[in-house]
Amino acid sequence: MKLLLCTLLLFSVCSLSAEQAVITTLEQRGAEGVAQMESSAGLVTAQSYSTDVWFHRLELELSGDNNNNGFYHQLYLKFDANTNRASQAVWAEFSLQRIGRPEQLFYVSSIFSLYRHSSNDWLAIDTTLEDSFATGYYDLIIRLYDANSGWLLAEISGYDELILADLPLEDYQRDRPAIVVVETHGGSLGILALLGLVAVFWQRRSRGAMSRPARFTNKKP
Repeated sequence: MKLLLCTLLLFSVCSLSAEQAVITTLEQRGAEGVAQMESSAGLVTAQSYSTDVWFHRLELELSGDNNNNGFYHQLYLKFDANTNRASQAVWAEFSLQRIGRPEQLFYVSSIFSLYRHSSNDWLAIDTTLEDSFATGYYDLIIRLYDANSGWLLAEISGYDELILADLPLEDYQRDRPAIVVVETHGGSLGILALLGLVAVFWQRRSRGAMSRPARFTNKKP
């Protein structure tokens, strides 16, 4: 019953998120036989809140800058969390926040399991911000919830880790390349001048043809 209630809550939160922001997200989860979390991913040194579940490693990459203004519309995030329990069913919630503005919830993951200190139980999201994200610097906030009780288990944000702070982002609608307009001066006057040059050329050509001596060929009687 608890799992059913959590699933309904998850669905309602996803619906609310879809109304607030337009995004496209692909989710990947680690499992046995799947590549482990890269050792080069940054170790988490601080987090806002944790219980018997905590964030262990984070990896973040920004991409997609069509207008070359230094702000991106795509982000790839991968994290590994640990637990003191043999296994722990959780879900993750992802939000972005600008200074002085409310959080924008943009994705809620499916339910997945953590297994003690395993590096195979990571979660990754590849997100495209389609609309509703103004150009600016955002902090990324990640929360983990217990899949059975709905209790908050761990939280991390840009206040804790620099990798999650001041992300230069904008949605795809604002990341369109600038349109370069080439202006031609002169308008119809320029066209008339071109036609005049063509007329002069043909006039000189016709005069030259008229001034040429006629050529005759000698014919034997």
